[in-house]
Amino acid sequence: MNPLFNLSINLQNGLRLVFFRQCSPERFIVGFDQFFLLLIADLLLEIGSDYLLYWPEPEFQIYALPVYTFELACFLMATWLTSKLVRRENAVLQIGVVLYSLSPVLILLQTASRYLDEREFETWPDFGLWFGRLAAAYFLVLLGRALLLVCGRWRSTAAGVALVLLSAGPAGEWFADYRDFWYPPEEQEEQGGDPYARYKELDAEALLYRQPALLSGALSKLRPQRKRHVDLFYVGFAGFATEDVFSIETDYIKRLFDERFGTAGHSLNLVNHLNTIAETPLATATNLAAVLKRVGKIMDPDEDVLFLYLTSHGDKDHRLAVEFWPLPLNDITPGGLKAMLDEAGIKWRVIVVSACYSGGFVEALQGPNTLVATAAAADRTSFGCGAESDFTYFGEAVFKEQLQSRFSLIPAFKAAAASIAERERREKLEASRPQLWVGKPMEAHLADLEKSLTRFQCEAGRRRAQCAE
Repeated sequence: MNPLFNLSINLQNGLRLVFFRQCSPERFIVGFDQFFLLLIADLLLEIGSDYLLYWPEPEFQIYALPVYTFELACFLMATWLTSKLVRRENAVLQIGVVLYSLSPVLILLQTASRYLDEREFETWPDFGLWFGRLAAAYFLVLLGRALLLVCGRWRSTAAGVALVLLSAGPAGEWFADYRDFWYPPEEQEEQGGDPYARYKELDAEALLYRQPALLSGALSKLRPQRKRHVDLFYVGFAGFATEDVFSIETDYIKRLFDERFGTAGHSLNLVNHLNTIAETPLATATNLAAVLKRVGKIMDPDEDVLFLYLTSHGDKDHRLAVEFWPLPLNDITPGGLKAMLDEAGIKWRVIVVSACYSGGFVEALQGPNTLVATAAAADRTSFGCGAESDFTYFGEAVFKEQLQSRFSLIPAFKAAAASIAERERREKLEASRPQLWVGKPMEAHLADLEKSLTRFQCEAGRRRAQCAE
């Protein structure tokens, strides 16, 4: 009989399974030729669906072919183990033919789920998420129905479902970036090009020797504290040059604090990024120590508060990454940061560290006159850094959601932690567990700071009704 005709019969039987119509294993035509044709059809559908996802001008990703082969090998291992439970001749081929007869519908569901997940819907923001969950549940039902058809018993069916699901794990974990056959042109260019091309053109020696002048110019713009005010001083530190999210975040926070928290003339950013090297000092340990010393001299140590925000990558050894290749820069450690603050003589400190494993900074920095907030616990990663992000999860929750409408720092950090936890649950991420530690004297002093900030807004004419009260 014509192999293509047999293929159409197998695909029709797959549709019967999909729509829960009566079907028996005898309806399927099992053979090496049919499994091969179903495999070719599956491969072509995978390539075509990826093309549609990245239309109109995608570029082919050759590395997806060996990943697809590896996934197939894992699947065949799972079907072989399942066949041992069934104890029937030709069971491996039968399982393969039945399951691959479902592939057109499963690929359609997968493509629709990925397409919807990348889009926002005003009336139902979580529509893509819920569609993906329903599609995953439907897939499990179909997988169980198909294997029950072959295995005939619930126990071996359950084991088969588990084995097939486990077979998809290694490729998804190890080769997640190479599973798609097509990518948008800009992503392909980034992967295939040299990410350090612009850095290689940099005159690193000139950049390094320019730092004293840049830092001196930035420090000269800082104004002394105001009399009879609890002033807030802001210092931002974006430590990792090759990802935009850190520089974007510190720039946003500085503008927010200058506008709402009265830090204009009392704020300064240190940034590692190619786009800011002409006007902004680098985020280095040496520059940070110099800035803290200067701030310590011009602020009133008895009443003024420093808000220090550090954002970068972190590691399990609790070091904040400081990177601007090709310069060999020193990372920031908890003990080193505390020594800088102590040497600067800054009494009232709000220290915020946004990085993976940043909870490791809390113990070294805590004190009666200090608030320490971190994006993650000492043994947890945080989320939102990367080339595609404009804000980390922590930075967005604290500064875009909370501090846009309030001056109370402690409630803001607590509400942000709850918001992050909910987002991580929704996205099925391991909880980052942001940390917050506040000394008792600092808690009372922050209430005075809030009153001062409210008065600043009144004097600026932004809260006339509250001033009248």
